[in-house]
Amino acid sequence: MTIRQNIAIVIIIFNSLAFGQEINVTTVSGARNAAMGDALISESNDISTMFLNPASLSFIKETSLFLNHGQLRDKLGMTENFAIPILQITALTLSLGVETYHLGYLGENKAFPEQRIFEYGYNLSAATCAIAQTFSVGGTLGFRHGQTNSSKAWGMFYSVGINYSPSADINYGFALSNVGDDIRYLPEDSVLTASRVSSEKRLVMGASMKYPSSSSLRRTVFVLALANEKIFGRDGLLYKAGFEVRPWQFLNFRLGYVFGPDISEPRVGAGVSFSVFVLEYVFYGGPSPQMLQQFSLSIKM
Repeated sequence: MTIRQNIAIVIIIFNSLAFGQEINVTTVSGARNAAMGDALISESNDISTMFLNPASLSFIKETSLFLNHGQLRDKLGMTENFAIPILQITALTLSLGVETYHLGYLGENKAFPEQRIFEYGYNLSAATCAIAQTFSVGGTLGFRHGQTNSSKAWGMFYSVGINYSPSADINYGFALSNVGDDIRYLPEDSVLTASRVSSEKRLVMGASMKYPSSSSLRRTVFVLALANEKIFGRDGLLYKAGFEVRPWQFLNFRLGYVFGPDISEPRVGAGVSFSVFVLEYVFYGGPSPQMLQQFSLSIKM
């Protein structure tokens, strides 16, 4: 067998492996939430809580404009999130979110040469604590549309959530999310194809605690968050935990961990506050995380 034939075989094997993979767009919730292991199902630090539990919107103390950028591993695209409150009255909070995902527009991907993906979605979230001041219910209705060089697909989805806050320092949360449609990108004849599929429903329950108590009029020193998640159609549970330390008012350090049957993923992050601006970052560890890193910017309004 000649050298040229060997090279041809290697190229064929590489292409078959590259195009054998399926691209699933990772749900992005913001750098702080991710650094806490996505366990902040009950904590309401900023408007990005709409991506984890819409019911937590009722307990946000400061309104903000939220921007987020995420980079997937293996150069499999980038994703952006945007959220802004559009109505906030005594018993009702409304928030609008926008999500995008793109592959192949900023640089050629060797696994999918000359292939491009662009996906966008809109989310409208509402929360109310009309039943009781310490109890909130909320929901999100969303639409997403994805397209490749050769195909298009769209889908609708929704989420519902509950948040119980007996005090300003302890919160309990419950959320059923990703109910409805999802978009998957599959290789067919060396071309990426977008298709609408039934999404994997997720049920998450968790709690968070702050110290010291806000009643002491002292600033928060640390935040602890714990959560369990069930993905329908998969065996086992995901266990999530996050810990945040605030040595100074303007600086935060975070550690998070997600553990389950097919995942063991540590995360590390930090946040810096300056005037009305809050900049946050998270890096994903572990053997094969889908996401590499995220950057978030919140602007207090």
